Amino acid sequence: MKDKTPSGLNEWLHFLKSKKIPVRGSTLLRLKNEIEAEENTPNEISACIMSDPLLAFSILNEANRVISNKDNDIKSPIHAAAIIGTNGIKRLFPSLAPYRLSATENTPHIVSFLNEIQTSYDAATIAKHWAAEKHTNITEDIFWITLFRDVVRWLLWFYARPAMLTIRLKLKQGNKSNQAEMSALGCRIDELATHLYRQWYTPKKITDALLTNNIPNASELQTLARLAHNPNTLPEFTKNQRLTILINNPMVFSYCANQVAHEAKLMKWDSKNLPFLYRVVATVMHRRTADVSHITHLASIEAARQFSKWGEYSLAQQLIDPELYINTDTSAAPLSPIAALKKALGKHAIFDTKQKANMALKTLLKAIPHAKACIVFKHINNKLSPILQYGYPTEAIKYVKWDAPSAVFSTLSKKRSAAHFSGHAFIKMQQELPPNAIQLLSKNSQLILASTLVTDREMVILWLETQGQFSEQDYTNFKITASLISQIGV
Repeated sequence: MKDKTPSGLNEWLHFLKSKKIPVRGSTLLRLKNEIEAEENTPNEISACIMSDPLLAFSILNEANRVISNKDNDIKSPIHAAAIIGTNGIKRLFPSLAPYRLSATENTPHIVSFLNEIQTSYDAATIAKHWAAEKHTNITEDIFWITLFRDVVRWLLWFYARPAMLTIRLKLKQGNKSNQAEMSALGCRIDELATHLYRQWYTPKKITDALLTNNIPNASELQTLARLAHNPNTLPEFTKNQRLTILINNPMVFSYCANQVAHEAKLMKWDSKNLPFLYRVVATVMHRRTADVSHITHLASIEAARQFSKWGEYSLAQQLIDPELYINTDTSAAPLSPIAALKKALGKHAIFDTKQKANMALKTLLKAIPHAKACIVFKHINNKLSPILQYGYPTEAIKYVKWDAPSAVFSTLSKKRSAAHFSGHAFIKMQQELPPNAIQLLSKNSQLILASTLVTDREMVILWLETQGQFSEQDYTNFKITASLISQIGV
């Protein structure tokens, strides 16, 4: 009988704590031989440690466990090895699980595990290059912090590949990472990592990199991205104290590099979200977006040169020849409507408002089975007008005074938002619509509305009426569609 898949934070904590740390068998054997050799040299032992990231991670944790000065934790594996010595390293051997690599074909969980490590090396090298360009003196620290922030992801790919495949599929279908992880695991991976790192005595700065106070939220990312549009007038300090702290916190490089590497790996280098992340980093670095893109590409090449032995291919290889390193399996399942929209929008960033509206309309009608009718509005210069619709008589649309004062549309036009109206809320909301709009709606319908900026000046408002049961997944798909056509993406 197969073991039940863990679900929820506590079960995953128990699951991963019960597992040994996977280390390459050849590396572990070489390290043991070097330690036992009468004439072992520190350089040989250091080379063994640096050749396997999880071995280095384990030694780092052990050193931070035994040191007394917790305010100055150790972030370099070589420094850590020097502190605990060979006896300390030998104490770790029972907690390590050697795995073997095949010269011909490895098992899927090992392949996925190695690919994830490769992506982390890409991210760490990118973060290091960004930090160096800002002339920070902690470039090496940023490298190790960025590399080791994903250790729990590595372990999940090694020990729980089916769950991680589910997450990957949901991400490709357009789900946000927190939704995909909660659905597949019952908890966030960063949340799981934070708890495990504290129990493993992982350096505090690595754990801190996962905490929300060091990570920009969605609104802050949008603000930082907007500041990059005028690089010559970038302020040294913003009026927002929180943004000032983020801009001057090197941890933002770790977070953004991690996002860039995973986005490029999953959605390829032409992903629509990469320019958005570049703009965020451009603001932090006070550089042009093109410079950030160039630095990122150079960093990925360096990562390929130094660490390409891990994954099947590096980001640099994919950058040089995308077609060669893209899975062309024609037997793959067809894309969901949301995934198809994300792929279409990712081809380039020059769609105008009406094109985006048309794509959103088609996606909603496919993604939401009970959709009865849909209207797409454009709001610009305080004027609201329908630009596309499905399911309503044209004359009925024209009869509505859309520009008249409306509490509902006033709220939607001020900021990105979404709302679902059914039952009593649906009846009450009708009184806040523009004159004659109530005539469009059926008695037992449900209505969902969402607004999003598609340019600096234009906002699109989506209106979807359904007479069938409107599920939580329908609402999620609706919000994802709105996010995908927005100026900033998801």
